Amino acid sequence: MYTNRDIFDDILELRNVVDNFFNRVPASARRSEFPPVNLSEKDDTVTITAMMPGVDSDSLNIQLVNTALVIEGEKKSDLKDTAYIRRERVFGKFQRSVKLPYHVDGSSVKANLTNGILTITLAKAEEAKPKRITIQ
Repeated sequence: MYTNRDIFDDILELRNVVDNFFNRVPASARRSEFPPVNLSEKDDTVTITAMMPGVDSDSLNIQLVNTALVIEGEKKSDLKDTAYIRRERVFGKFQRSVKLPYHVDGSSVKANLTNGILTITLAKAEEAKPKRITIQ
């Protein structure tokens, strides 16, 4: 006896099996980049804000490399020699590179760390600013 079997149903079922396998990765094994950042633009400036709880400004190194901003630092441990039931906080050295959408003026970079929020303000380079074209 012949049955109507669609091979595409088998392919979709296999896809679901693979998707379910990769979705079962525990949260502790997922890689997240530190620090999380936001990138915004207003007029002729670009602002990057980064969450850095527990990081001292002395341990930060911020560099502008071509069209990328590199944030390096270390989050020092404040753990005590105690038997913990659960430890989820992460400590150690970190590095995060943020690709900027255009060239910026390296001489006018401002950085501020307040209440665990790093704010970096960069001015657009002259060649990145929009130019008005007059019609003749």
